[in-house]
Amino acid sequence: MATKKFDSFNSLTTTKSEWRVPSRVLNLWRGYRKTGEPFKGFNLLLLDHKRSRVHAFVPYNLADQFEAIIEIGNLYLLTNFTVKEYTTDDKFRCLRKHVQIVFNEETQLDILHENVVNVENCCFDFFEISELHTLSKQNTYLTDVVGIMEDHEPIRKIKNRNDVIQSQFVFNITDGSSSVRVTFWDDFAKHLADSLKQATDFPVILIIGCARVTTWGEQVVVTNVGATNFYINCNHRSVVELRKLLLEKKITSKSLSTENRSAVQFYKLESIPRLGPDHVERQIFCKVKITNFQENKIWFKTVCTSCYATTVKLNSEDTCQGCQRVVQYPDKQFQLVAMAFDDTGYILIIMEDREVKKLVGKSVFQIGEEGTKDEEFPPILNNILGKVYTLKIRINSENVLKKSNYYLVTDIMEGLYLEGNQQQ
Repeated sequence: MATKKFDSFNSLTTTKSEWRVPSRVLNLWRGYRKTGEPFKGFNLLLLDHKRSRVHAFVPYNLADQFEAIIEIGNLYLLTNFTVKEYTTDDKFRCLRKHVQIVFNEETQLDILHENVVNVENCCFDFFEISELHTLSKQNTYLTDVVGIMEDHEPIRKIKNRNDVIQSQFVFNITDGSSSVRVTFWDDFAKHLADSLKQATDFPVILIIGCARVTTWGEQVVVTNVGATNFYINCNHRSVVELRKLLLEKKITSKSLSTENRSAVQFYKLESIPRLGPDHVERQIFCKVKITNFQENKIWFKTVCTSCYATTVKLNSEDTCQGCQRVVQYPDKQFQLVAMAFDDTGYILIIMEDREVKKLVGKSVFQIGEEGTKDEEFPPILNNILGKVYTLKIRINSENVLKKSNYYLVTDIMEGLYLEGNQQQ
């Protein structure tokens, strides 16, 4: 199969405009104005016969002409285009190249038969999950990552800081040695959730292409931008290798998703203490009424500002139990133990800083600034009592093996969570 008559994206130069490159369209996306309106011009991710990818831009005056003939996954012969260098202001580039291409009036895109030249169906530049912390400190490049989906809850709706309702899909992926949180939003989240319903191999191995790596607080998060796409159980050597490690039991499957979890399952409180080892580190939903706090004198904890471990008083000094250093000004975080009831029984729940702040709208420091002393129980916290909540709680080994009746709340919302008509 002769390929010398073709150019490749790996030899692009700005001094030439006559090109002939066999190109498979891997993705198509648009940018958006601040008003939310999409630009007419659009972007393409292309792959050639030498496994070289390039980012292409189709300007608005050519958008109708080319969009009518482009289909993602198809193979084309791309001829005559402009090569343009990136500027320092070009952020979130989908590839680690110094150039992109731009369609012009001379550009042609013609269907190319698959038997003419061999162009793979996909190509990636993977980074290890353990490397993502470093990548989260820059915003020049997007990143390809592959991992096994861990057990997760279904897509949900949330209200953001601007009181806008958004769809959110949160889960973790792991490569066996490291894991990372993934948060997808809106239509992209819905697309993945719908696509997972068709998956037949579990646990699902997910490739995320052109993802943004950022941080939320101290946690590294992989999220989607316009250029992001995904592949479920893709026929790619990285997926084959991870599946092989699973079969050889070199990757533990305890926390991995082994079913298609597209609907929320609620647990009655009487059934929770009877959950077995297969539920360890799983998170489950329940509907409860919080009636009273178990201990009204303890309502917050002090934590280290470096490692976030709890501090204790040693010789009148706050000392971190993790890094063993004296913390001069420790952080203060809510920690409440409450009784939660339903029509079958009760459990003791532990609500920490994020969940309590979500309910009362204030931090420990803000309550202190209003005059409440550390040894006084703030009256505002009593506003939590007597209401119905939907809880997400984590089942840990203490609950299963030692039958501890204290359950950690990992998310909470007032009212009842209803599928399809979710209350924020």
